[in-house]
Amino acid sequence: MGSDETQRAWDRFEADIKGVAGELRRHYRTAEDDKTRAELNRSLEQLRKAADAVFASLETATRDPEVRAKTKQATRSFGSALAETFRELGEGLDKAIRKAGASKDRES
Repeated sequence: MGSDETQRAWDRFEADIKGVAGELRRHYRTAEDDKTRAELNRSLEQLRKAADAVFASLETATRDPEVRAKTKQATRSFGSALAETFRELGEGLDKAIRKAGASKDRES
C-alpha cells in the first residue's frame, strides 16, 4: 500500500470513528430511559477496555522505544477522545434535564 493510500485509509478511519461518536451521542441524547443510557455507558466502557488491551499488546510487542512512545500517545489520545465524548454526553443530558424541569415549572 502506497503512502497516499495509507493516508486515505487513516483519514477514512478517523471519519468513521467521528461518525460512530456522533451516533453514540445521538443515541444517548434520545435515550428514553436511564437503562438505555446505562447500556450505552457500559458499551463505551467495554470499548475503552478493549482499546486499552490492544494498545497494551502493541506496547509489549516491541522493544523499540519510539513505537512504545507512539503507542502510549495513541492510548492517551483515544482516552481523551472517549473522555470528551462522555463530557459532551453529560452536557447534553444536563441541558435536557434542565429544559424538562423548566417546562414542568411553566406548566405548574
